[in-house]
Amino acid sequence: MSKPAIEIVATRSFSSAVADELVMLIRDAIDEHGKCTIALAGGSTPGSTYRLLSRQPYVSDIDWGKVYLFWGDERWVGHDDTQSNYRMSRETLIDQVPIPEENIFPVDTTAGSPEAAATAYSEAIRNTVRQDGDRIAFDLILLGIGDDGHTASLFPHSPALSVADTEICVATTRPDGATRITLTPGVLKAASQVVFLVSGETKAEVVRKILQGPQNIEELPASLYHSMTGSVSWFLDTAAATRLEKE
Repeated sequence: MSKPAIEIVATRSFSSAVADELVMLIRDAIDEHGKCTIALAGGSTPGSTYRLLSRQPYVSDIDWGKVYLFWGDERWVGHDDTQSNYRMSRETLIDQVPIPEENIFPVDTTAGSPEAAATAYSEAIRNTVRQDGDRIAFDLILLGIGDDGHTASLFPHSPALSVADTEICVATTRPDGATRITLTPGVLKAASQVVFLVSGETKAEVVRKILQGPQNIEELPASLYHSMTGSVSWFLDTAAATRLEKE
């Protein structure tokens, strides 16, 4: 991996700066592959960007018929639950843009078990997303980070961190026992473009550890960006960047 790009943006301009970047990446992928496969992130930070993408001028700058939406992780809740990443994305983006229904791939949280849902989601991804050798290669993956350094639903010391790179999606649990479905490290590492979106002063210390501390994936799973083979960008608002040392 080449050195990641780190963009520090004023909080008031954060969502628009990210939206500008995503439009460019989506259009580039469509030009190159004829479509753009995206794994969306949950949370309030990407939600603000999704709202912008659903409005002019951004919404008209994207050929939505060639965009295919997946999710990097999902909570084991119904699609109408307030904790659902799919629901957040639907309310802030999907319901407002002209994307075909058949291009939208939420995790089926009505499946008989989280493991069954992970297996079915892996198959849906395998049938739609481009492969690079024996690995799935999303055109674009959006990620956030938690205060504990997790990304997607890859939590510190989780068994999901050590699954084979050929695995696509697995069921996992948060430290508090809540069930999640998540893309695996191998899928994150093989994406053509990965964009981390991080805002808020509460993330400043973990951002410093991940970007400028020792690499330790078990302790800080977001550190796996060091192993990503595609292009990696970090978008930080000024609050999240306050503890970074100038290089």
